[in-house]
Amino acid sequence: MPAAKKREVEQASNDRARTAGTLAREHLAVLVSTIGMRLNRGATAYYRSVWNIGAVEWRLIMTLKSISSLNVSELSDAADIDKAAASRSLAILEERGLVSVEQTRSRGRAAIAKLTAEGRKFALKLTEVSRERDTRLFREFTPSDKERLRDLLHQLARSLEKADWEH
Repeated sequence: MPAAKKREVEQASNDRARTAGTLAREHLAVLVSTIGMRLNRGATAYYRSVWNIGAVEWRLIMTLKSISSLNVSELSDAADIDKAAASRSLAILEERGLVSVEQTRSRGRAAIAKLTAEGRKFALKLTEVSRERDTRLFREFTPSDKERLRDLLHQLARSLEKADWEH
């Protein structure tokens, strides 16, 4: 690439970085969204490369670790993911032997998902690694900073539930 073109590309990249920074300084929602995207991108890359699972599979496994068995609809709600994505990811996890999905007649046509013994072991490893990642991410935060951030984010989540997007 010619030197002039290279400088032009670098300048455009620097301009984009400044614009994103400016937007984040001027619009709190942009800052929150940008942080969320960066966290998701980093976690997805890590879990995909090291554990061969994506963010959706991680959320399903961690949810089933906390609540032993759920139908697919309940699981997708509890993990806060789309039902179609939950179904696709459950099929992947079932194929890997981490989850069992059983049809039941007692709850209509619902399919009940549970972690297998192997899935429970896997979930324990993921829990440990997730805690280590959280510790590194928040190493510069005091315990009260983390608690305050958690409270503020929960407050924001509640606000989103009753947001009026028409104005």
